[in-house]
Amino acid sequence: MNRLASDLRFGFRMLRKTPSAVAMVLVALSLGIGLSAVMFSLIQGAVLARLPVERGDQIVRIQRSDPSTARADDYATWVSRERSFAALGAYDLSTVTLSVEGTGGDPVRAAAITPSILPLVAVRPQLGRPFTEADAIAGAPAVILVGHDLWRDRLGSDPSVLGRVVRVNGRPAQIVGVMPRGFGFPLDEQVWSPLDTDPTHAAGAAFIPTGEARGVVGRLRDGTSAPAAAKELTFITTELDREKRGDSGLQSDVKVRGYTDLFSKPGQSATLAALMLGVAFLVLLVACSNVANVLLARAVARRREIAVRLAIGASRARITTQLLIETSLLAAMGAVGGVAVAIVATRNIGAAMPAGMPYWIQVGVDWPVLGFVVVVAGVAALMAGLVPALQAARSNTHDVLKDDARGSSSFHVGRMMRKLIGVEIALSFVLLVLAGLFIRSATNFQATDFAFRPTGVYSALVRLPDAATSDPAAQARRSERLRETLTALPQAAGAALTTAVPGVGSSQVAAVEIDGRRGAAGASRARSITVSPGFFELFRTRLIAGRDFDTRDRPDAVPVAIVNESFARRYMPDGALDHRVRLSGRDGKDEWLTIVGVTQDLMEGGVEGWDPEAVYLPFSQHAQTAFTIVVRPRASFESLPVAVRESLLALEPDMALFDVQRLEAVIYDANSGYTWFSILFLVSGGVALFLAALGLYGVMAFWVIQRTREIGVRMALGSQRRDIVRLVLRQGFAQTSVGLVAGLLLAVAAAVPLRSAMFGVTPYDPVVFASVLGVMLAAAWLGCWMPARRATRVDPLRAMMSE
Repeated sequence: MNRLASDLRFGFRMLRKTPSAVAMVLVALSLGIGLSAVMFSLIQGAVLARLPVERGDQIVRIQRSDPSTARADDYATWVSRERSFAALGAYDLSTVTLSVEGTGGDPVRAAAITPSILPLVAVRPQLGRPFTEADAIAGAPAVILVGHDLWRDRLGSDPSVLGRVVRVNGRPAQIVGVMPRGFGFPLDEQVWSPLDTDPTHAAGAAFIPTGEARGVVGRLRDGTSAPAAAKELTFITTELDREKRGDSGLQSDVKVRGYTDLFSKPGQSATLAALMLGVAFLVLLVACSNVANVLLARAVARRREIAVRLAIGASRARITTQLLIETSLLAAMGAVGGVAVAIVATRNIGAAMPAGMPYWIQVGVDWPVLGFVVVVAGVAALMAGLVPALQAARSNTHDVLKDDARGSSSFHVGRMMRKLIGVEIALSFVLLVLAGLFIRSATNFQATDFAFRPTGVYSALVRLPDAATSDPAAQARRSERLRETLTALPQAAGAALTTAVPGVGSSQVAAVEIDGRRGAAGASRARSITVSPGFFELFRTRLIAGRDFDTRDRPDAVPVAIVNESFARRYMPDGALDHRVRLSGRDGKDEWLTIVGVTQDLMEGGVEGWDPEAVYLPFSQHAQTAFTIVVRPRASFESLPVAVRESLLALEPDMALFDVQRLEAVIYDANSGYTWFSILFLVSGGVALFLAALGLYGVMAFWVIQRTREIGVRMALGSQRRDIVRLVLRQGFAQTSVGLVAGLLLAVAAAVPLRSAMFGVTPYDPVVFASVLGVMLAAAWLGCWMPARRATRVDPLRAMMSE
């Protein structure tokens, strides 16, 4: 311990002697460690987050591989037959209007949940009681649980709130409990009602409206894996389809995956986490190479000191240990700087995240992140310090003390430094190319030619009150009154209702059966979208054939549909009009629909064009309780929000109106992945480029210092300043070109696997590669020019006498 304390004190003294080198090292380490900490925070807090409950990793989501084939009795059958789960629960998401005495109604995210949900996630109310099975029986009194934030903000943190009656969607409901702070299951909800999942009942006690997107959640038994549970449920579901439906053609595969895994494809979360850690490691490697170069230069400068210490009896292991302790001190200070960088970055990321993120996503610097920083700092100390320490300890004592003009290891150190700078340049090239590709993806998305003109269109989500008790005909009449009210506004040039907006992609994908075509049910698929008359006119599109929806499409009339061009081209190339199709819904009320029109495509599969086939249904024949209103203004968007809200609330005082924004903002939010990826790689590539330029400057400065005598001799013999500049630049670009060639090959290899995440750009885009090459050459020129200019100021006489 005394020796360690002595080494630490000596290390601090030596670091104080070279403040500029220490500053360069701390900048590099702070950026490298800080970026790694930010990536780890994002991974553990968002990408691979665990549900913040006891043994949260055992809680999984359950659904059919093809959601369009799901049925209302799936959940009840799974509960009665499965053996892989300790508990199962179901939920439906919604948005309701909550009215507290003396205040108006406000939209609140809500969920109807089975009474088994709260025991399953091991959470109890902080006040009151959870739901019981009796609460979910049809005809039971309406009761709700409220979230901590709602209790604090709307109910004044009233401890006597239990038993208080509020209005939810215009209906009275009694508060029976308050959930703990931070709880928002299933996603970010603040009001919960009991859900009756018995398919033989009507709506049960779940007066919070339920839709088609029912979620099923389970807690795996100890020792049971998700694949094993999925295999069992697939077998049960296959038997169910055969027994109850006599239909073995349905896709009966069941997926079981981690509850916090929000990606549609299995393994995407792990892939994204690996990508983010890989980017962080590349930047850390660039930082460590930079630091190693600085430490190598310091080792050369201290070669005489080290030689003297070896000569008077110090062992090489002792010298190596001392130099590693100095590097560890730098790494510790760099870790402190990295934590500061991570705190600032995570706060900005948290502020930039859109509202309504799942409640378990928490990005910040906590104890696991700090532990990760300690590990990264230790790895960085070894990566950056071990080679310089061994290089210095292996120096030839006799040669160093005999000839201090160049030092026995100077040439070897110079070669090693040039290799390290080549690594930095290559890695920087890779990161900048990836950044460029995703920037072009984001730019291409922004420049997408939307034929339906989303600019300036007002959009808002709507939930009708009393939806659980209204009959379909009444709901259809209310929807039509709502549309007519919006259309009559002086500020509106047109209005429509829809369950999906163009450019985002409908989440309702149904199995399609075409009349007269033999084949397995579910073999054909299409997006199901319900719209009102005037929808296609509002989006300035046209019908290719047939007619639009109108007053002929009454609830008691022949069921009709309009298909888009992609659907007609794929399934009915000889003509779609007057043919019949049937969509397989979860309620079992499938019916044949007569096609009365074919419309142009409206990016129903999103801007990427996934599953673009779509079938449009009329509101009048398919009553909806939740939908989106879209209004095109006569003048500007700003003229609409107040007028729309006032007119709708005058018509339906308990209506929930939320997510009011421009349609282009909705489309942008749904496709923001390109922007996030471009920011990720741009920041990482920018940091790497800065460190590489800094490292190149350091290497060339070292080269100039080591060849000061040679430069002096050249100038004394008549070399001009431009000759010296040319010499330094030639040396710098010789070692830069190797890194650029390696970076070019690595960038191509890295970009190809990410092709699916790009939009409108190829992994070999010549504009991106040429631009990055130009940036790298400019940075290399800057890193070489400054030492070259310093070399031209060398006094030949002093240069030859300096050593």
